[in-house]
Amino acid sequence: MRGGVRVVFWDFDGTLAFRDGLWSSALASALISVAPGLSPTAENFRVSLTDGFPWHEPETVRAVESASEWWDALQPLFRSAYANAGVHPGTADEAIAQIPGEFYRPSAWTLAGDAVTALRSTEQAGYRNVILSNHAPELPVLVTALGLGPMVDTTVTSALVGAEKPNPRIFRHALQLTGAGEDVWMVGDNPVADIDGARAVGIRAIYVGDGRTLTDSAAEIIAAGRDSHPQAPASEPSQ
Repeated sequence: MRGGVRVVFWDFDGTLAFRDGLWSSALASALISVAPGLSPTAENFRVSLTDGFPWHEPETVRAVESASEWWDALQPLFRSAYANAGVHPGTADEAIAQIPGEFYRPSAWTLAGDAVTALRSTEQAGYRNVILSNHAPELPVLVTALGLGPMVDTTVTSALVGAEKPNPRIFRHALQLTGAGEDVWMVGDNPVADIDGARAVGIRAIYVGDGRTLTDSAAEIIAAGRDSHPQAPASEPSQ
């Protein structure tokens, strides 16, 4: 195996961290923040949000936009979800303004129990940890707020690339950005976006699930790295 930077790409939500209800929950919380008398739940919005995000059309490559432009493009989707739940348009617009901050509120997120251990393991073994995720522009700020900054070299979010996993463009961008050599991996919980997408561009991939943990994944990567870079035998003592 040739040299080069050794990299592990990690998916974010569903892999390293979790937000209960994701976008549906964020819409409910944003609405409550502007209309405390209402009591919506994530279920009120789940069906309306099953389509319409950029990652629902990963074959489409988009122009990279500013954070405000990225969120503005989602306003029709959010407005429709609120309308379907019977929310007054004026109240809906007030709530929509709160969604970015609510979705990325650090206290709404929980790290996987072994996320820090796994990241430290691969870092200590000489790998660069890079988060590679289909997300909004603010993901790097959340990663830092959750305390992962010291173990993560950089965060690649699809909103700042213009392509969503499993589109090869985002993987190739990440490879070029990190200067990755051949010892490069993807760890994620989505068989299509993470696993198939990575393998399509020659990145080895590990599916987290079905009993395999993050620490299991880190151990597999480290073991494979040792096999590919065996230590030279100790020299014989001089006579």
